Order: sequence, then structure tokens, then C-alpha cells
Amino acid sequence: MAASKHAGDFMEEVTCPVCLELLYFPVTLECGHNFCKSCIDRVWESEKQPSCPECREEFTSRNYAVNRLLANVIKRVQIQCQKEEGPNSCQKDQLCMEHKIRLELFCKEDESLVCSLCVPEHPGHTFFTVQKALEMYKDNLATSLSRTQSTLKHLKEIKCQQEMKIAEITAHAKSLQLHVTSEFAKLHQFLQEKEENLVQQLKEEETGILKEMEENLRKIKEDINAVQESVSNIQLQLQQQGTLTFLKEIKSFLERYVQIICLKNDHKEDDRQRVVAHCLNLGTYKGPLAYGVWKEMRSILNPGLANLVLDTKTAHPSLILSEDLTSVKHGNKRQVLPAYPERFNKRLYVLGSEGFISGRHYWEVEVKNKTDMLVGVAKESIDRSGDPNNGYWALHLSNEKTWHVYMKTALKYLELREMPQKIGTYLDYDGGQVSFYNADNMSHLDTFTDTFTERLYPIFSPCHNDGSKNAEPLKLFHLKL
Repeated sequence: MAASKHAGDFMEEVTCPVCLELLYFPVTLECGHNFCKSCIDRVWESEKQPSCPECREEFTSRNYAVNRLLANVIKRVQIQCQKEEGPNSCQKDQLCMEHKIRLELFCKEDESLVCSLCVPEHPGHTFFTVQKALEMYKDNLATSLSRTQSTLKHLKEIKCQQEMKIAEITAHAKSLQLHVTSEFAKLHQFLQEKEENLVQQLKEEETGILKEMEENLRKIKEDINAVQESVSNIQLQLQQQGTLTFLKEIKSFLERYVQIICLKNDHKEDDRQRVVAHCLNLGTYKGPLAYGVWKEMRSILNPGLANLVLDTKTAHPSLILSEDLTSVKHGNKRQVLPAYPERFNKRLYVLGSEGFISGRHYWEVEVKNKTDMLVGVAKESIDRSGDPNNGYWALHLSNEKTWHVYMKTALKYLELREMPQKIGTYLDYDGGQVSFYNADNMSHLDTFTDTFTERLYPIFSPCHNDGSKNAEPLKLFHLKL
């Protein structure tokens, strides 16, 4: 019995993972797993990249080795099985348990093996020979295996891509954190230096004033001591009892007393100079410190607020620019202007006078009471005579409350909680970034990323078509300090 159980366990070890039967003409793959030769050939016919159906290891070629040793072991086990349990013991599972005859048919509907005497018990069912059913199911499993392996390969590719995206986000977050830390470190250092310099200036001023006052106080104390000594001497002189003695010494005493009186008179004449009453410079240390520092801070802001002006040569003939070139509105009438090649002829656009090919830049535009407008960044090569659908990145307001953004030909709608009164545009040329902000509170509206290869200009439009209902000008905001 033990020997029979041992043989059964061993039979599991020599079962083909594909057909789940004893290995027939076993072959060994490069990974060490064994399969029937016909099974692995059939599996590999449906694969572009040969792989092991069990461990999924992929191979560069369809190579395997015939395992004659394993074939001989399987044959000996079968012979041993027949000796121990009779010549038909290894095939007893092939007999119908009810009719004790060979299972030669397969019922499609019940998916079970039957003998010829079982057929009447399956009325209306479809039957196949065992070999035909085996081929059908093996083909189905092979197809399913191929699809499953394809799905597995796809999932592994997706997993790899997701891991790469996670790594990219992690690296990008670290890079942005370093950027934020660096930007604020500059501000911290600037403020700390300003604070330290102002405190040091206060200490030096305090030290200078106190030194003069303390020196004056020392001299006053010396004079007090001298006067007190004279007072004591006068009191002693008055206490003299002898008349002759008093009169004999009065001449010399009065000579010394005259000096004291002169000193006293000098103090009366110089009282206003003897008290040092300097004050600390209150306006320097207790004034609009934050505002003053903020004004100085502009020198380290990068980017600071750019004071842009408009380029008259690019303005559409229906647009009217202010004298200082900081605002634009629709004139409701086409003007006769020089036909510069830079001028927009179809769209109501105007560019800023300065273009950028590097660096970081930021500007703001007042859009209060506007119902239609466009602000953004445009390529130098943008089409001036037609529809410039592939030359700019812009934020557009239409129909009073509909906001959307253009990225070349792409269009995306935005849902804003509040209507901005001022729009900020940020361009990082080298970093390939264009961002828009509600400049009232610097809340972020949207960001584009791209690769810039030519000069970029600020672009503006006070309205889309008719300006009569959208008369408010579009104003460039300049910070005046």
C-alpha cells in the first residue's frame, strides 16, 4: 500500500502542466520544467516570444532537450504499477463505474466522460470521441493560455510604466521641493540680513549717544564733588570760634571762595549745554519697516513683476492703444494703419513689445468688468493674417463667465469659483512652463508644459469680435514704487 501511494505521489511529479497527464515524450526547457513535446510545441505555436507555461520565463529561441531519463523512469513506474495492482489497475479509472466498460465518449453539455451504455441517459446531448474532446479542450486551453499570457504581459508592462511614473513624480516632487526651499531661503536670508543690519545700526547709535551722555554725567559728578567739598569748607569756616583767627584766615578763604562762585556762575550760564539730551532716530526704527523692506526686496525677486508695454506694429487695425502703450480696447472702427508684416489682420490681437528666449518672466493684466478677453504667450511665428490656431498658449474669457484655455490646438474648459479682477501670466522658458493665476490672491488657474524653440511674446486681446458690449480696456498692471 505504501509503495502504491509512493508511486501515486511520484506520478504527480511527472504530470505535464499543460495536458495534466503523464508526460509523453518528455522534454526539458532551459528553465528546468518538463512538458510533453507535443504540448509545448502547441503552446509555442501561439506565442511570438517563447516562454515557460509554468514559471513564465521567456527564451530567445524555441529550444528544449529530450529527457530520455525521465521517459524511462515513467515507463518503469507504469510497469511497477501493473505488477502491484494487476495488469488493468493503471487503467481502472478509464472504466464506467456503472457499466464497467471503457469510457469512450464525452458529453459536451455535461462535460463528462461516458460509455456507450450511458448515451440513452443523456437525451439530446452532443457526444464526441475521447480523442476529439481532448483535442478540442486542449485547443481551447491553449487559446486561453495564450490570451492569459498576453494579458499577463500587458499587465506587467502597465506595472512597469506605473512604477516609472511613480519614480518620475517622486523625483519631480523632490526637485520642486528644492526649488521652493531655495526661493524662500533667498527671502529668509534677505530679511535676516536687513533685520541684523538695522539692529546693528540701532546698537551703534545707542552706544554713541550713551557714550556722550555717560561722559557728560562723569563730568557733572566731578563738579558736584568739587562743589560739595567747597560747601564743607565754608561750613567749617563759619564754625570758627575765635574772632581773631577767623579774621586772619578770611582773606585766603575768600580768594578760594571766589573760584567756587565763578564755577557756580559758569554752571548757571552753561546749564543748557551741560545736559546731553540726544534721542534715538525714531523714524528709522519705528516707521513703515515692512513696506521699506518690501520695496528693497524687489531687487532679489526672480521673476519680479515685468512692466510690459504693447507693440503698436502688431496691433490689429480695430484696436486702440493708450499713449503709454499699457492698455488696449476695441475701437469699433478699422483704422488705416501701415501694413507691417508683424500686424494682426484677422484676429483682434496685439503682442507685447518684448520677446523672450530664456529666463523666467511674470506680468499681470487688469480684466475688471471684462466680458470677453484673451491673455497668454505666443510664438514669434504665429500666423498674423489668418486664424492662429497653432501658435499660442492662452487663457480666454467668453460670454462673461466661460473660461477656457488654449494649448496650441487643444481646448480645455475651466470652472472658476470667483471672477478674477487681475490675471497673472508666468513664463519659464527654459523649464517649458506657462501658468496662469488669479493675481488678486495668487491662486493657480492652469498650467501648460511644452518645449519652446523660438522667441515668445506676451499676447493680448480685449475682445473676440464686436467690442461695443465689451468696451472696458485691457490694462497692463505696473507696480509703481
